[in-house]
Parts: sequence; structure tokens; C-alpha cells
Amino acid sequence: MSITDTINAQVKSIVDDVKALQDTLKKLDVSDLQKQAQGFAQTALDTASSTYADLAKRSEKLVAQANDSVEDYTKQAKSFADEAQKRAEQLVTDAKNTVTKVTSKAPTTARKAAEKVDTTVKKTPEPAKKAPAAKKAPAKKAPAAKKAPAKKAPAAKKAPATKA
Repeated sequence: MSITDTINAQVKSIVDDVKALQDTLKKLDVSDLQKQAQGFAQTALDTASSTYADLAKRSEKLVAQANDSVEDYTKQAKSFADEAQKRAEQLVTDAKNTVTKVTSKAPTTARKAAEKVDTTVKKTPEPAKKAPAAKKAPAKKAPAAKKAPAKKAPAAKKAPATKA
């Protein structure tokens, strides 16, 4: 076979296919194809609707769970805050009590220390007093009669103050 014969056979085959296509198209029922297309579209719509409804239910459940979790965490946080507030108040009260106790003991302790110092001072013997040295008067005219200096009485000790 020559190339021309091969090409002619292919062209004849294409012409026959085109004629057969026209017959096929005439036999084709458009309403049947339309019904099939509508069926496919309805199936796709039903599938999409059911999927959407399922996803909406799941999302509602998820939102409800999230809200419950937030409420639980909020309650827990409030509980922690209340407990921390109570502990802080107790610590402040304890600190105030300790300060009161320490400050109330301070005057007593100071008074006891002062009394101890007083008793120690009273028990300590006084050192012996030296006789005062005679003053030498500068050389002047005739010496005048000297008067004896007055003796000083020892200072009286004060008793510690008593609380009223």
C-alpha cells in the first residue's frame, strides 16, 4: 500500500465517523441526559447538605465544650484567687500580731534592762574620794583670813520611776 492509499482510507474512515456521529446525535435523548445531570446535581446537593449539617452539629458541640472548659478554668482561677487572698490576709494578720507582740515586749524589756542597770549601779561601791587640794592663792598684799570651804553633801540617788 502506498501512502496515498493509507491517507485516503483514513479520510474515508473520518467521514464515516462524522456521518455516524450525526446519527448518534439524532438518537440521543436530551431529556434523558438532563434527568441524569439533575440526578447528579441533586446527589451532590444532598451530600453537601448532610456534610454541612454534620459539621454544624460538630462545631456546636465543640463550642459547647470550649465554653464549659472556659467556665471550669474561670471557676478554678477564681478559687485560686480566693485562696491566695485568704492566705495573704492571714499572713498580714500574723505579721501584725508579731509586730504587736514584739512592740509590747520592748517597753517591758527596756524597763527590765534599766532596773538591772540600777541594781548593778547600787551594788557597785563608790570609789574613795580624794581630798581636795588646797588652792594656792596668788601672792598679793597681806593675806586675808581664809574661810573654810563648805563641804558638799553627796547627791541623793533617784529611785526608778514606777508605772501607774
